[in-house]
Amino acid sequence: MTNTQALNLPTLFLKKMGLPLLLASVLVLPLFLGHLAPTEAKSFVYSISLSMKSILVFVLPFIIFSFVFSAIINLKSDAFKFILALVSMIYISNCVAILTGFTVGSVMLSQLTIPPHIPISPESQLSTLWTLNLAPLFDNQYALIAGFILGILLSYKKHPKTLHVAKRLNFSAHWFLKKIFIPLLPIFILGFVFKLEHEGTLSKALKTFAPVFFIVVGTQLSYVLFLYLVAAKFSIRTFWRYIKNVLPATITGFSTISSAATMPVLILCTEKNLDNPDVADMVIPATINFHTIGSAIGITILSLTTLLAFGHELPNFFEFIEFGLVYALAKFAVAAVPGGAIIVVTPLLEQYFHFSTEMVGIMTAFYMLFDPFGTATNVTGNGFFPIAFSKLYKF
Repeated sequence: MTNTQALNLPTLFLKKMGLPLLLASVLVLPLFLGHLAPTEAKSFVYSISLSMKSILVFVLPFIIFSFVFSAIINLKSDAFKFILALVSMIYISNCVAILTGFTVGSVMLSQLTIPPHIPISPESQLSTLWTLNLAPLFDNQYALIAGFILGILLSYKKHPKTLHVAKRLNFSAHWFLKKIFIPLLPIFILGFVFKLEHEGTLSKALKTFAPVFFIVVGTQLSYVLFLYLVAAKFSIRTFWRYIKNVLPATITGFSTISSAATMPVLILCTEKNLDNPDVADMVIPATINFHTIGSAIGITILSLTTLLAFGHELPNFFEFIEFGLVYALAKFAVAAVPGGAIIVVTPLLEQYFHFSTEMVGIMTAFYMLFDPFGTATNVTGNGFFPIAFSKLYKF
């Protein structure tokens, strides 16, 4: 990292933290000032939030297909064997991280005192001023599978027109998220927070999620350190060398809250941990947005917390496993934008665990607050991935 980059990190950190700080305000201010807002105003914002959710659900299959198709077809290597090995290892690694989050969350959350859920009477519920129902044209899972199959088949012999279509699809999906949805994310969450405040459940949700921060961050840190210890074959000297080399990328990821922005630093750091530095140049750009063990752990634990906070039972392993396997597959459709992972996983939470719109809203807000730590874990985990991949796949 250059001196200029180091000097710019505080400014970049404050700029990137603007959204999490705004979301923190969206969570806290209604708790103290929400009673001053007219009920009609709350209903208006809540109606906007539900309309935004309906629009997102409608376009999400197109977004998922676009990201998966363009990601697979644009892998730099033309070797079908390499692509298959890379995708398989990313999927397995994400699955293990998700199951780790489920195991730790199930054990640790059972030790917390979760306030009992009190059903809200229909008279106390916040009503909507209008409804917008847009049914998606096809299921998200079909979009995911179609993107994978077409991407792998067409990547075997790439055609300029195919690459152009993939590029346009990727651009359109990113444009919608970056230019429309992400700037309106605070309003999207505010409507659900107003509903929780109006119905008297916001303070309980905040108290429930506060101690979970330490569970999430502690699990992310322990997990990624264990991966490096395994990669070092439990040699403390090698382990320390790996960590020391990747640490600048970890700090950059925490500061910028962006895995993509950290990629140049991560490549340079990871090259020091490899016998063949070219592996980092080949693998990291292909995995930076999809191998995200930090969000895999964080979202899993937060989803379990949300279930408890809203009076639901935790799923057992067999009830969770189908969700976990599909969620690991859906991570290939995650966009490189703030909250990209939570946008893709939301329909799965609704399908498998019957999340309500309020549950989605509160979980999204807390996920964004935890995001700097999740991004740092993602970046550090992507530094581990080329080490492990180079040991399993002979270049």
